[in-house]
Amino acid sequence: MTERAFPPAAETVPLYGAPVIGPDETVASIAAALAGSVLAPAGRLWRLAVAGTLVPILVWAGLRSAAPAVFGPAAAAWWIGLAAGCLLISGLLLLAGVAWRCGIGRLTQTAALLCAGLAALYPVPVHPVSLGALLLASLGLWAAALLPDLAVLRDAARPDRRRARLYRALSAGWCGSALQWLAWERACRGFGLLGILAAVAVLIDLALAAALRTDRHDTLLPVALLVEAVLSGAGLIAALAMTLRRSRGLDGLITGRHLDILGRLLLAFGLAALYCHVTEIVTALLYGDAAERARLTRRLLGDEAPAFWILMLAGLLPTQLFWIPAIRRSALALGLIGALVAIGLGADHVLATRIGATGAALADLLTAGVATLGSAGLFVLGLLLLFRLVPPVGIAETRQLALAQNADAAPRVPETTPAARSGPSAVQPFGRSPAQPLAPSPGQPPGLIAIFASEAGLAEAARGLSGPRAPRLDAFGPVPMPEAAAALHREERSLNRLALFGAFLGFAAFLAIRIAGLAGDMPDGPASVAALLARPLSWPDSWPNSWSTAWPTPWPAAWPLSWAMAAVPALSAAAAGGVLGLAVALLSVVRAGRAGRVPPSALAGHFVLTIEPSGAPFIPAALARRLNALPADAGRPLALYGLAAGEPQR
Repeated sequence: MTERAFPPAAETVPLYGAPVIGPDETVASIAAALAGSVLAPAGRLWRLAVAGTLVPILVWAGLRSAAPAVFGPAAAAWWIGLAAGCLLISGLLLLAGVAWRCGIGRLTQTAALLCAGLAALYPVPVHPVSLGALLLASLGLWAAALLPDLAVLRDAARPDRRRARLYRALSAGWCGSALQWLAWERACRGFGLLGILAAVAVLIDLALAAALRTDRHDTLLPVALLVEAVLSGAGLIAALAMTLRRSRGLDGLITGRHLDILGRLLLAFGLAALYCHVTEIVTALLYGDAAERARLTRRLLGDEAPAFWILMLAGLLPTQLFWIPAIRRSALALGLIGALVAIGLGADHVLATRIGATGAALADLLTAGVATLGSAGLFVLGLLLLFRLVPPVGIAETRQLALAQNADAAPRVPETTPAARSGPSAVQPFGRSPAQPLAPSPGQPPGLIAIFASEAGLAEAARGLSGPRAPRLDAFGPVPMPEAAAALHREERSLNRLALFGAFLGFAAFLAIRIAGLAGDMPDGPASVAALLARPLSWPDSWPNSWSTAWPTPWPAAWPLSWAMAAVPALSAAAAGGVLGLAVALLSVVRAGRAGRVPPSALAGHFVLTIEPSGAPFIPAALARRLNALPADAGRPLALYGLAAGEPQR
């Protein structure tokens, strides 16, 4: 009996059939494209776009005072929802380690920062601490993720001295050492977690404020706000990703796979938001009392009907078009529907503020709507200005993705050796042959620089050179290097400690301020607070008819330590304190990561191992023979150079 012949297995096809990065993208091409888009002179299209944003900005400035004051909280809540949604998307993708996030990560973080800043221009319906924590968490994540990219811009902008000085100051001494990369990865995850806490806290604060205004206390309210925040953030990112992909020619970095994923995200959260609203309607019809049915009638057919149907027809129902694959994968359709969803979901905040119940005229509604959309001109202007200073796509994360996806993405030996640089810190090339004398030239301390094709080869070489009398080793690279950090026994534990310490200080400081405010409302000041807090916490035998007569000290009109006024803002204060502590820890580690010599900027895009004396006899020829004796795929360097004297190049 003959065996059945099976056809050969087909090659592995990426998920959904499309790659997350262009097949021709390499470490060098990514840096050249993204740094070049920032350092190139501003084109005519950019100038026209900046001039075009002035029209809506002037409209917003002129109509802002004419719009009724009741519309201010709705506009602020809309911007807060967009900021919280973008921050939630960025933080969750970062903590989950999703590889394709690099295509939209910078867009998401920048949008969150600008939206939180625009919300502060309106009378906010949440506690100021909650909004401040949202703004601070957005800024911390955005700035931390930028550090490696600023160093790339610093090295690429050397002919332009002004820009080089600017990026040198902003990069805070980043050189890409293993310790710096280790701290950077942990700090970004920490900022992402704190950003999620700040976003959830501000959405809870927003739900509490809406419950007080609308007398709506069902459990779906905070869920609906959370789902709609993520949905509005995803719609905004879809519109921005489509525009950036077309205007900057970044098809290889923001691919069709990104557009397909964003379409699926909009579809899923659109369904969830529809479920929340349909459930609310069905519950009111089947189980609601007369007041709930009257409120539902007012929402469907009464004074709240315009906002409700705008929410449905513009904010929720268009997402269901993404069931059709052709629409979901169309860049133009995704961008238009995403923008429509982000704008349409603002109607839910109009419902939450009960503007219809105030008797506002249609002209006032139109004036407020045009003024709010005019503030989008400030958002677009902020994007245009920021993306003239920083890359619109993260360089470090995109390089890491290219190394994982493309076989030819690894850096190669530089065509122009570092020896071509003049000055005291030039690096002299050494040959591979062990017979060639490797003694340093006069005035140069002994040392070697080894260049590798990958982090794995660098880590193997570090392990091969380790031992009781090993030289001092340090690793540098264009992407995070956890394996090299482990081989060099690099550890970083101060980030978590300082972040927790900062969070505790923020929490304690907020409670102290609230208690001090409570003391100001009491007749005897701190003595009344002490008597109040010293009273044993036990249930009374019989409940009094009036707390003001039963309590030993006069009760304040607004209890500052209630859930709405203390617990939620205290969480925001803790997140803000954690962001500050984490930022201080990251900057200190980045400074400490430059303790040894740093390779020149000509080797910035390569995996580099520096070898220096550590007290034991240092014989460069013997070290070179040990490195060249390693297998080609397990530790043998691509090239060896002698380490010159003088100050580091970067």
